[in-house]
Amino acid sequence: MHRCAVICAITVLLAGSAHADDKCREAVADAFNKQRATRAFAMDSQMKSASGPVQMKVEYQPPDRMHQTIVAPNQEPLETILYGTRAYSRQGGAWEELMPAVAQTIIAQVRAAVVEPPKEVGNFDCLGETTVDGKQYLGYRSVEKQADAGAATGAPQLHRTIYVDPKTGLPALNIVAADDAGGEVVFKSTYDYPEKLDIEDHPDAPLVKMR
Repeated sequence: MHRCAVICAITVLLAGSAHADDKCREAVADAFNKQRATRAFAMDSQMKSASGPVQMKVEYQPPDRMHQTIVAPNQEPLETILYGTRAYSRQGGAWEELMPAVAQTIIAQVRAAVVEPPKEVGNFDCLGETTVDGKQYLGYRSVEKQADAGAATGAPQLHRTIYVDPKTGLPALNIVAADDAGGEVVFKSTYDYPEKLDIEDHPDAPLVKMR
């Protein structure tokens, strides 16, 4: 699995062109803007892949620290760290420093995730107060173009639902599910806001060997 392949998941919102309530779209944008202003936050995700379920946890210390762990079927956990302008990785072994070109790619992705507001949030409808797993949230469901409902293969339309904590105004859940009777969940992220999180540097790690 590519080291940077899934780091952008936090920033991808399904952008439909259908008209929706501007207040709902602004509420989603405000929640993620507030998230970017926090001292630290974490995203714990589950998603589907061709080889089976993939788990990813990403911890962020804005503006330039990140620790990502990916657990995929039949593989050692893959960890990646960004600390300032240097990036490190390991998979079942010791930490190695990534090449500067790879580090620059990760820097750009982290900035897009935790520093720079997205150019397009997408359109959302307000669901109002919604209960998930016994907890109350404010829900916002993405609005997609009707013409896109169902791909050429007959796959069901996907919708993203953002659940915001009404007390803090911060995103709590991010769920992408099929818009059919089964409503299969293909991606789910849970956000956490730890009071103490310190991502460590690895200055003595050797530069990764070309493979």
